[in-house]
Amino acid sequence: MGFPMYFALLGINGKFFTPIAEKAFQIQAKNNPRTTKGSTNIVQSMASMIFTVIFYINCSVFAGILRSLIPYVGTLLAFFMNCAIMAYYAFEYKWLYMGWTLEHRLTYVEEHWAYFLGFGTPITVLTFFLSTLYSGAIFGILYPSYVIMATMATPKPATPYGQPLASGKAAHTELSAPNKIPLFLGVRKLNDLVIFLAKMMGGVQVDSIIAEKQKMAKMD
Repeated sequence: MGFPMYFALLGINGKFFTPIAEKAFQIQAKNNPRTTKGSTNIVQSMASMIFTVIFYINCSVFAGILRSLIPYVGTLLAFFMNCAIMAYYAFEYKWLYMGWTLEHRLTYVEEHWAYFLGFGTPITVLTFFLSTLYSGAIFGILYPSYVIMATMATPKPATPYGQPLASGKAAHTELSAPNKIPLFLGVRKLNDLVIFLAKMMGGVQVDSIIAEKQKMAKMD
């Protein structure tokens, strides 16, 4: 009964995420949410959905690879990867309303890596070391509040006390964090591998998925 009940409740719980995100976005924007124009091409829409599913699967696979194949530091790297994924998932509703492509979203997380790692840390701490059932239960309880916080939030790069960033020679004498960390580089490589293997095997809609991926890259 454990896992069937878990997936059933997860599906029921998931139906409430979109209305919560919509209401929070309406409050944040003070008017109706800015929805994107839906594609009139069903194949392209399906391709986009399939590519997103591939992305989430590969996020789990990559985190599992880090955790199981790299001694000692692998668990720590997987933990930070989960922080980024949790934060991304919370912000995804908002970004979809804003019409952002998948590549745009990933790049934004990588450019604001410190914020998103911090945003995803609390829920990751509470779920990362638990079993699937326990972590899923806690995630289901906390995730709606994260969707609300993400929808209302606006990450902005800033220096302490609002001081301008150093430039020129001074920039080389001051310690500073990198402006961008490719957190999803491994996931991107796995995405490319899956698409390549599917193309080699003649999978359905592979050309459409590739075209969708190229279109998203051009838009960004």
